[in-house]
Amino acid sequence: MSAGMTLILGGVRSAKSRLAERLAQDSGLPVTCIATATADDDEMRARRPATWSLVEEPFQLAATLHTHAAPDRCLLVDCLTL
Repeated sequence: MSAGMTLILGGVRSAKSRLAERLAQDSGLPVTCIATATADDDEMRARRPATWSLVEEPFQLAATLHTHAAPDRCLLVDCLTL
């Protein structure tokens, strides 16, 4: 996978998160998942591999992206509407 950004759009329950998670896993890079909501249900927690870092940041997304962005890391932001 080449360096860059991928934006995945779709309707509710359209498997956007699952596709993004698969692309992150396939990147071969360490993954940091930036959640814009807290994981308050088992489904959200269960899908993330234990090796992924998790940052829950519902308000300061730009600053969080700046802090965690690096050429040798994959950032997965889920979800922009919350």
